[in-house]
Amino acid sequence: MSKYPNTKTLKKAKPKIVSATGVVKQWEIEVLFKHVRPDGSNWTTTYDHTEECEYMNKQVEDFTKAELVSFLNTNLDVIFDAHYAAHNTTATDETIDDFDINSMT
Repeated sequence: MSKYPNTKTLKKAKPKIVSATGVVKQWEIEVLFKHVRPDGSNWTTTYDHTEECEYMNKQVEDFTKAELVSFLNTNLDVIFDAHYAAHNTTATDETIDDFDINSMT
């Protein structure tokens, strides 16, 4: 589960089909992740994914947008959280400028 709630929107989808049957062999998809910050602005990033799906024996028109988005690996929520935190949270580190190395053994 995401630490930072997000919505996923399918931006692009390219099917590779078996010419003789029309069965989708593979989908190349691009999905936009969006989180609304506390100030109302949006944090977005896009992830690409390729899914092998010939085993499903389905035609292009038999797929839905939600189904294509569901092909994404669930760890992308964790990756999105990490990217968001790295770019949107206050650093908690500090440098001790007057550290006395003579105090070390």
